[in-house]
Amino acid sequence: MTRAGQTRITPAALKHTVETIAASAFGVPRSNVAAALDDDSGRLAATVSVQLALAPLLDPQGMSRQGKDGGTLFDRSRAARTTIIARGLDLTGRTLGRVDIRLSGAKQSSDTARVDAPGGRNHQRRVT
Repeated sequence: MTRAGQTRITPAALKHTVETIAASAFGVPRSNVAAALDDDSGRLAATVSVQLALAPLLDPQGMSRQGKDGGTLFDRSRAARTTIIARGLDLTGRTLGRVDIRLSGAKQSSDTARVDAPGGRNHQRRVT
């Protein structure tokens, strides 16, 4: 007699999956995303912290010029939440009941020159 087995997804695998989905939804590296999972009345609750590059934070339309969803940070967060819920269900089979998104800080992207650095924008050498 053959008995049907079961598949278990570890909490760490769920966490990494949610982080990867969120990173993709925001267009940032996975290292810029951290997630914590909890129970939400039998469904999965996720708190996702995302560090965005400084340029998109300062320029609300910046992401649309880069080929990603534009709009305000709130619009982009709502769209990301919808993506996280849908893709999370598709990939894990678990229903996400609540997804809290926190924009925890800003990292300056490596390709953006600092204005106070030599050779950066608006930097002028003093000639004496």
